[in-house]
Amino acid sequence: MGELAELGSTTRGVWTRKQALAVTTRGRIDALVRRGEWQAPWSGVYADGGYALDLEQRGFAAVLASGGGQPHRDIHGKEVVAAVACGRLAARLHDLPLVDDRDPATGGREHLLDDVALRWGGSPLHSTTSDGQTRTLTRHRRRYTAEQVLQLPSGLHVTSYAQTLVDCALLLQSDSLVCLLDALLHRELLSTADLDVLVRQQRWQAGLTPLREAVRLADGRAESPHETLVRLVLKPHLPGLEPQQRLYDESGRILARFDLADRRLRLAVEADGKAGHAGTRMAARDQRRDRISDARGWRTERCVWFETRCRQKVLVARVLATARDQERRHTLS
Repeated sequence: MGELAELGSTTRGVWTRKQALAVTTRGRIDALVRRGEWQAPWSGVYADGGYALDLEQRGFAAVLASGGGQPHRDIHGKEVVAAVACGRLAARLHDLPLVDDRDPATGGREHLLDDVALRWGGSPLHSTTSDGQTRTLTRHRRRYTAEQVLQLPSGLHVTSYAQTLVDCALLLQSDSLVCLLDALLHRELLSTADLDVLVRQQRWQAGLTPLREAVRLADGRAESPHETLVRLVLKPHLPGLEPQQRLYDESGRILARFDLADRRLRLAVEADGKAGHAGTRMAARDQRRDRISDARGWRTERCVWFETRCRQKVLVARVLATARDQERRHTLS
């Protein structure tokens, strides 16, 4: 029993069938899985049963299922890593937003997709979740340099921030890619200078067009994916909208800070979260701020997640109607 307890001690409590067979029998392994004492996130990979794997454990499971784990020496004596968490899996490990992960509006299923990089690639792996959904592990053919891979304190190897962005340019929808890039810029994990270098380095690589377009549309002032999405929907129609605009009183005190605002029109746009600004206290604060800005000739439009994702034409029409009202109002005043 003591030997079983040692399994996964260096890989966050995740281990392979080969490791298990070194200390127990096939029959016992199968029995432990049947009884639910062990779970198998991927074929041939195990963890203790009865709980959901955290992100790093999910990363180790993907890497181990692809023959990875600890670095080893190749035939030339060079240290190499057999498998590296990349793409969507790397984005999650870096706490970067994936707007289609469990999106309550669109029913996005990207949370069921993981990516790992292998030197020679491999066929996808599939497994079934407890609620009957199919998870897919895509194993990409990638060869990274030392600068393109980071090792987390847990020992898990994952692509760098820049390489994760490059890989996701081939995997994500354009608006999702801009959300990820905005987060990198806002958290100062990449700079605009870094992006210039990155685009030049990728000029002969697949994925350059979506990457270049994302760089063109990115704005590191966005403080949430929803702010990014609202900007992408509205700015083509209202080019005067700028992120994180402040409203001051005559003494220079900040009265309000808007997610997006057009100063000429005195039009503000607020991107409420997925759950909305629920609760009496939050609603009262929003109403108080809106009254203060209204008294100074401003109008505020609030966008909820569902309409930003699923009712974009309705959202654009509503905000444009308010913009026209503001235009007439200030023309007459």
